[in-house]
Amino acid sequence: MAVEEYNAMQEEDEQLEPRPDEVLFSRAGFTKEGKLDSMGLVNFLVTLDELLDNEEETVGIWFDISEVLENKETALKDINTLADYIVAKNKKT
Repeated sequence: MAVEEYNAMQEEDEQLEPRPDEVLFSRAGFTKEGKLDSMGLVNFLVTLDELLDNEEETVGIWFDISEVLENKETALKDINTLADYIVAKNKKT
């Protein structure tokens, strides 16, 4: 759902594929290139944060953009990794 919301605001060449293994951003030392530049990544995370805050079933789920960005090497490999990171953080709280 966050991917669809994000894509609705982006040009066609800046859209994410709604796949769990979609690489979010390019990282040094990795051969797969991500779709998002730094601003696109922040925009995607803000979109996700707003969805989590606005959907009744997700209100109260931990999501801290600053912390996710601080841990980008482990949290933002791809969409699935981000989802796993969010789930793990919410199990700890």
